[in-house]
Amino acid sequence: MRKLNLLFFVFFGIQMSFANGILLDKIDAIVNDKIILRSDIENQLDLLNLRGEGEEISRCELMEQLVYNKILTTQALRDSLPLGSDEVEEELTRKINYFISVAGSQEAFEEYYKKTVSQIKDDYRDDIREQMLAARMRSKILEDIQVTPSEVKAFFDKLSRDSLPYFDATMELQQIVMKPRVSDFQQKAAREKAEGILARIKSGESFELLASLYSEDLASAQDGGLLDWAPRGTYVKDFEAAAFKLKANEVSELVQTPFGYHIIQMIERRGDMIQVRHILIRPQSTSKDAEYAQNKLDSIRNDILEGKITFFSAVKEFSQDDQSKNVGGYVLNYETGGTILEVNKMDPTLYTLVDTMSVGAITPPTMYQADDGSIAFRIVKLVAKVDAHVADIRVDYDKIQNAARNDKETEILDRWFGKNIKKTYLMIADDYKECESLRPIIVQNQ
Repeated sequence: MRKLNLLFFVFFGIQMSFANGILLDKIDAIVNDKIILRSDIENQLDLLNLRGEGEEISRCELMEQLVYNKILTTQALRDSLPLGSDEVEEELTRKINYFISVAGSQEAFEEYYKKTVSQIKDDYRDDIREQMLAARMRSKILEDIQVTPSEVKAFFDKLSRDSLPYFDATMELQQIVMKPRVSDFQQKAAREKAEGILARIKSGESFELLASLYSEDLASAQDGGLLDWAPRGTYVKDFEAAAFKLKANEVSELVQTPFGYHIIQMIERRGDMIQVRHILIRPQSTSKDAEYAQNKLDSIRNDILEGKITFFSAVKEFSQDDQSKNVGGYVLNYETGGTILEVNKMDPTLYTLVDTMSVGAITPPTMYQADDGSIAFRIVKLVAKVDAHVADIRVDYDKIQNAARNDKETEILDRWFGKNIKKTYLMIADDYKECESLRPIIVQNQ
């Protein structure tokens, strides 16, 4: 009876659309009491195209994913899995901000969709809620999974020798960083220079012109100090706190951050997105300060080589790069968040520095440009090095363990879907009858 009522509603809705002379949308699938519209498919493909991934997934594969998500969502609602509206809104804002950054600006994003951000959020809010519920249901299904060493070995042994993956060369590095000290005199000189520029802005001179002439953030200086649209959380704390307090066209007082002294001009704010200009003046160290930092680091290196202090202890006591210092001096892989660096993706200068070293060796102090744009010195230790090779369980256990876990998760999810899809009302439009990926779903549902 529920199915008949649902089908009556669907049929009646379509008939009403035709009665007005317009087909508002088309139903591509029904999963229990949830409908997948043609517009749902189009919206998802639009997002994938915006990310440059539209050619990597077919409509058939997208429909398969949406059907599985609807089944997961149905079970999540039956199990009353908690999900607050504030969580949905936060995730929706995060994703919209990401796609704005991909598009290049909010204007470009809105132009792409021919809608405002508010309208786009209304379009996707329910989708995000369902995605989050589906993800939580998936996590619940898989929460007790463990993969034992014997299962990892069994997984590896069943792989065809001809199909074993090939892993690129990797390295693990530790570093100790020292930045040349900036004297009080140099700090004062930088502040006075920034104050002088701020006074000229307040007297009516062009912010853009002064930014192009004096800002030491060279990338933005070329565009009059412009920092394009960015979401909250992009900039360092003090800069962001000052920026979000500004009104349109308002200019801040001096803002000090680890980068130096900033003058900020608000161009426009839209919710948690801002577009600003800034002028950066950096306190400059002298050659004498740089020489002192280099010599100090060389002395630390000698103490490590002579066994007076361990590299790890020296990181903790002396390193001035907070990011690597907080993880024992390890240079992080920004893509994975781990410490394994793929050689073909490493900074070429850093790779050249350590390429011919043996494991355990430490470089002499070397000058480089730190993440904040300042000049710094570092010594680098080669902790581990693995040449490019065919997968080997003795060397790649962690990677093979992850693959084995993924395989086990897929098996458990397949069993779960196989059991639950038999209890699911499913209708998929004839447009998808040639989809190979959907045939197992349809067969299981019969």
